[in-house]
Amino acid sequence: MLQKNTTKRIGYWLLHLHQQFDVATGALLHEQKLTRRDWQILHALQIGLGSVAELDAAFAPFLVADGTRTYQPIVDDFVGRGWVEVSGATLRLTAAGEAAHERAEALVNAHADESLRGITEEEFLAANAVLAKIADNIATE
Repeated sequence: MLQKNTTKRIGYWLLHLHQQFDVATGALLHEQKLTRRDWQILHALQIGLGSVAELDAAFAPFLVADGTRTYQPIVDDFVGRGWVEVSGATLRLTAAGEAAHERAEALVNAHADESLRGITEEEFLAANAVLAKIADNIATE
């Protein structure tokens, strides 16, 4: 058995990290008036996701964790801020949205560098691969 007799097994660490990321990212982006989820949606739009349906599919586990059905309200907020243009079902960041993303990304990247201090790229990729494998194993049970 890979896990020894402890209360701090992988599920504990995953939830603990999730909570820490939410709090830390929220504090980090407070002046930008963004939450962690706002940041994730903004970044997803910047890298090419182009509809609410794509955002909801990409962040499906977070929808469950957040107790919501869609991230349409975040998109609506971004439209109200002038950060997103809507054409039919297609979403696109405006110049103001790109600038907001750039400001937030600088903060998030600096925080990531600090959070991953002492972890090599190889270790990070291996940990990610292990988590993906566990998820795949559970999904095929």
